Amino acid sequence: MSAPRSDPRWSVLALLVALLAVAAAATSLRNGFTYDDRWIIAENGRVHALRPLWRYFEESYWPMKNGAGLYRPLVIFAYAVQWAIGNGSPFVFHLVNVLLAAAVAVAVFWVLSLLVPTRVAWPAAALFAVHPVHVEAVANVVGQAELWAALFILVAVGLYLRDRQQGLLRRQTGGAIVALFLCGIFTKEHVIVLPALLVAAEWLLFDDAPFLARLRRLRLLLWPLVALAAVFIAIRVQVLGAIGGDVPHPSLLHQDMLQRAFIMLNVIPEYGRLMLAPMQLYADYSPRQVEVHNAADPSHLAGALLLLSTAALFGLTVRRAPVVAFGIAWFVLLLAPVTNVLLPTGILLAERTLYLPSAGAMLVVAWGGDAARARLAALRSPLRPLVPLVVGAALLFGVVRSSARNSFWHDSDTAFRLMAAESPLNFKAHYALGGQLFSEGDYRDGEREWHMAIALMPGYHALYMDLAHRYRQAHLCEAAIPLYRKALALEPELALATVSIAACQLELAQWRRARTTSRVAIADGMYKKAFRYIIERADSALVANDSLDPTIGAKWLTRRRAAR
Repeated sequence: MSAPRSDPRWSVLALLVALLAVAAAATSLRNGFTYDDRWIIAENGRVHALRPLWRYFEESYWPMKNGAGLYRPLVIFAYAVQWAIGNGSPFVFHLVNVLLAAAVAVAVFWVLSLLVPTRVAWPAAALFAVHPVHVEAVANVVGQAELWAALFILVAVGLYLRDRQQGLLRRQTGGAIVALFLCGIFTKEHVIVLPALLVAAEWLLFDDAPFLARLRRLRLLLWPLVALAAVFIAIRVQVLGAIGGDVPHPSLLHQDMLQRAFIMLNVIPEYGRLMLAPMQLYADYSPRQVEVHNAADPSHLAGALLLLSTAALFGLTVRRAPVVAFGIAWFVLLLAPVTNVLLPTGILLAERTLYLPSAGAMLVVAWGGDAARARLAALRSPLRPLVPLVVGAALLFGVVRSSARNSFWHDSDTAFRLMAAESPLNFKAHYALGGQLFSEGDYRDGEREWHMAIALMPGYHALYMDLAHRYRQAHLCEAAIPLYRKALALEPELALATVSIAACQLELAQWRRARTTSRVAIADGMYKKAFRYIIERADSALVANDSLDPTIGAKWLTRRRAAR
């Protein structure tokens, strides 16, 4: 990476950006494995031993015991290397995250320095380095995928901008961009938008020829990128069985594209708040932390106005301030894969997904601050010193807020308890805390948290299933069966619920009911092996007990006495 030569202070300023990033992230070095770290790293045997690289390309990101999902082979390989280096110590993983955060912040400064003067690039990069919304990506180990992906995208875009400012794209630079793209898409899925970013840069930032002529020149780079993207998608489908591969968020289940778009209108204001006023942060954004409406609703007004005003700002700046337009395009394109409109994902909003998009937002903010400074200077206003003071206060706030927030991710118990305390109306906060309490043996409080989650999100079948499983494990099948039936009412093709009902009926010695449940399930096309086993058990029990089923015994005895 070569720094712009126009400013001799660039190296010192880059070091300051790196130090700011380290200052904001350093307290995360005390953290352990938290939340998803547990399943993806701490309890994932695939990470605990180095294997041939190609083996990682055959497996999903999530372990099969967690239902599999997503496809990020190079990240799993990186985790395996770090596990080997530190013998499983979380400190090594967190150290890598902090160093990557510093490297990404410097890369942001480099890319922005190719677009705007240093007086704009440095505040934007410095604000990026300390932004509190980045805490989840840096302080939580599995956020490392965001950091690697950001670094690959930034270096690729920076190389492209550097060559185009000097003339045409060089062949070796094109080869480097293709290599970065190849590594990036096998690190995290959203790197697939890199070709769109390059097209946006060519459209908005250069005018040495008509756009179509420039696009034809760019095709020599775009075709290999598109071909690699197609190969990646094909491999992903082969491994996961689907393009998405993730379990959709409960709010997105059975929703079509238009319904998902309406749902996301309530999320848009959170994007704006987190970019400009990140005083309050959350580990999860789910109902009722976020209102969900899959049809037109008055609550959509704020999101619709923000969306329209952003589109208007983009239109106004395409010619007048193309760098601002590029910053907006950067934010939108990098966020597009997780907006749930084209494909549903496992989240409505996650702060980690705003990590790299925020670089575009900070560019717009810094450009606006510089324009305000210039305007105040032209008017000889006494408020001129206010702009650098505001920037300084924002940097101080960012460092302090991020440093304090890092401790949220210290361990799972801390994170889950704080989730429920910070967002008591978020069903997922109680769902996660309940699971943690059950794993610690605190069954009473775990049951209470899951009942609260059900009250907040009564339409989500998995809540009923998990609580029913806990009841069944405790041999409380009388309490489990109604919950399994509720899950079936919500998801009629949920075969596991039917199997569980039949198994509970066996445990309660309701052999005829277990047999009937199993026969109906087989007739409905559910997997036969488990149900045939239950039928065999039920038949054996009926024979051994002279066909007297306790579920009908009392009625049978009453009729027998009446006949006498």
